[in-house]
Amino acid sequence: MRVESGGGHGTRIHGVVPVAGWCQTRYMQTIREVAGQELVWVQPARMKQNFELRAGDEVVATLRWERSSLATGETSEQTWTFKREGFWHPRITLRVPGSNDNMALFNPGWTGGGTLEFPQGRTLHFGAANFWRSEWVWAETKDTPLVRFKSRQGLLKTEGQVEIDPSAAESPDLALLVVLGWYLLILFARDASAQAGATAAVVASSGA
Repeated sequence: MRVESGGGHGTRIHGVVPVAGWCQTRYMQTIREVAGQELVWVQPARMKQNFELRAGDEVVATLRWERSSLATGETSEQTWTFKREGFWHPRITLRVPGSNDNMALFNPGWTGGGTLEFPQGRTLHFGAANFWRSEWVWAETKDTPLVRFKSRQGLLKTEGQVEIDPSAAESPDLALLVVLGWYLLILFARDASAQAGATAAVVASSGA
């Protein structure tokens, strides 16, 4: 997989694009290769739920919302689809695009966060790291954080910093945790916004 420079059209994954009569192709680094750098999830367009993970000027992962809760995450190593299913017992499915087989399942907790379960029986926990829920972590146990997210919620944008613990740098699931974690935070923010809107509507109608 490669990153193409599209001049004023931004950075794209896959292939090449002509720039002023020539093509510039650049290798897309893996998240493992940039684990020690400052990593930031950014939202290039305010009105679009598309996100890029950047290490400096380099794009090392993307997350693109398709519809409802369905989104596609992509790195140089792999592509996944994430989708919430179920009403009474919701869960997040992780699949390869075009497949109906689950690579793993994320089971949300009642108080936020949840547990990622792999077919081999391995589990990882995702939860808030502070009272204000501005920081979230992936961890095998409460004492072993692997990846930390520090989100910044703006008026029309959501962005955040990613910190990878040195112990997680060689994990085969590192890229998945970085992309899935950001998907979950965006999903939580969307849910909170929808709930706040519904509450405001109820309050408004009751006072009418």
